[in-house]
Amino acid sequence: MSLLQKVSAPKLQLIALLLLAIYPVAIIASRMGLWSFKHSFLLFIIAAVLGFVVLVISVLKMSTGDRQNSRALVIALLVTLGPIAVLGNSVMKAKSSPFIHDISTDVTNPPALVAAQTDRIEGDHSVEYAGTEISELQLAGYPDLKSAAFEQSAADVFATARAAIEQNGWAILAENNQILPFTIEAVDTSLLFGFKDDIVVRISAAEAGSVVDVRSMSRVGQSDLGANAKRIQKLLNQL
Repeated sequence: MSLLQKVSAPKLQLIALLLLAIYPVAIIASRMGLWSFKHSFLLFIIAAVLGFVVLVISVLKMSTGDRQNSRALVIALLVTLGPIAVLGNSVMKAKSSPFIHDISTDVTNPPALVAAQTDRIEGDHSVEYAGTEISELQLAGYPDLKSAAFEQSAADVFATARAAIEQNGWAILAENNQILPFTIEAVDTSLLFGFKDDIVVRISAAEAGSVVDVRSMSRVGQSDLGANAKRIQKLLNQL
């Protein structure tokens, strides 16, 4: 008896649903601190590989014209295809983005993360900037991400930046609008895993207004899938 005959359509549907359940369980366990997010990612990979096998078998069984079990096969196919497509998209993002997790509009003198240092826990990345180790990768990957000049005063830009940060739902850790350069530190928490990325905005006075620099850094992980650069560009666009 061939493998296609051994594995029935109802069994494929059941396996597909069980594999689908792994993803939210892994996310919740990581979010609750039951284990490291790395363990959840490992479960994702295992579920995706097994899901791909279920997907292939489902397609092969459908090609045989098994109309009696077509509904179960379609469910198995769709249930496994969704997570695989999402993970595949993440892999493509990782390949198309520089393999770094710390982005700054000023790579020579990046804004310092001060409040974020005390807010981080054991196992998180150091807030120290890695210098040329990542600046060269950033300049190659995001050549247009630079300091932004504004005609408005530093005080006006500070107020606008603070409002934008609150609008984005980022939690403010610290702020200084008394001594130049003005600074705002905030943290953005991801929806699923609760990953925290720190943001610092530095507003310096200039002859014709002010200059803004933004740094965004992930607390964990080696690649940010381009998230920090997008976050900085979003804030600059809001300003």
